Amino acid sequence: MCACLAFIFVCIMEWWQSPRMRLFRLGGVTTLRRNLDYPCTLCQNSMEAGEKVRTLSCNHVFHCGGSDKCEGIDHCLRTGPVEPCPTCDRVPHPVPWKRTPPPSPLPIPSQGASAAALPRLRLIPLSTRDLDEALLRWEHNQKRAEASSSASLHRRHPRTSTSDKEEVLPLPADDEILPEAPSSQ
Repeated sequence: MCACLAFIFVCIMEWWQSPRMRLFRLGGVTTLRRNLDYPCTLCQNSMEAGEKVRTLSCNHVFHCGGSDKCEGIDHCLRTGPVEPCPTCDRVPHPVPWKRTPPPSPLPIPSQGASAAALPRLRLIPLSTRDLDEALLRWEHNQKRAEASSSASLHRRHPRTSTSDKEEVLPLPADDEILPEAPSSQ
């Protein structure tokens, strides 16, 4: 009975975490009734009436699904457990399925004027980048943990200086050692 319940639970969790369900849970897909006054934040093409668009929880709007303009945005969002918005790197949260796009575009965070003019492109596979970042963060945390534990160890047990070692008394000579008293049993 328990094995059957565990199997059902695992199957449901795999289904819930599947790429198709991850994308479905994001929601925010709607068909435009009118042209938007701003371009797609990913491909910079216009968003016209009748096109399907996806509005993420961060209010960035992209062409959705099989659109020729923004090929692969849905694939990008469903590759990996939690894929950030390609524009602002915030983790998208589920939104109502028919969420309408905002009336005006959100500002794109920029590192400079030239960086804001170009759409952000990811040239390496997202899963590889995420893995590299996670490994670097883990190594950094390990080094920091080792440094803090060794620092706390030194605070609790300070090292003795060489002058302390010179003050250690020598062992007594053989004739100074007292014999053990016989046990009284």
